[in-house]
Amino acid sequence: MYSTESYVWGWIAYSAGVLCLLSLFWLLIRKLTSRWVKHVLIIVFLALFFTPVTAYPDNPYLAPAFFVSLYEGVMLADKEAGFQRGLAPILAFSFISVVLYSLIAPIVGRRNKARLR
Repeated sequence: MYSTESYVWGWIAYSAGVLCLLSLFWLLIRKLTSRWVKHVLIIVFLALFFTPVTAYPDNPYLAPAFFVSLYEGVMLADKEAGFQRGLAPILAFSFISVVLYSLIAPIVGRRNKARLR
């Protein structure tokens, strides 16, 4: 199997690739007029690609939940579990991140407006 160092280097390469995709995603959404919508889309994008889940149920190493879910949903014969093992953490991280953003953004916005005055 792989060592811990292999997984760390895999995550580093994966993170670099996702950040490149994020820059392309930003180019697609930069024309949106609402700053709030842009921020929420970026949060959901990052939650989709950076949410970790165990690579295998009996393995302690973490892998991107998006790809674990995709692999289990498409390749495995057990269609009952399918996409659920990776999808539940992605939805939870997305929901929690958007809620925290909606709570913190107004506070930060008020502080920035007060500083500009």
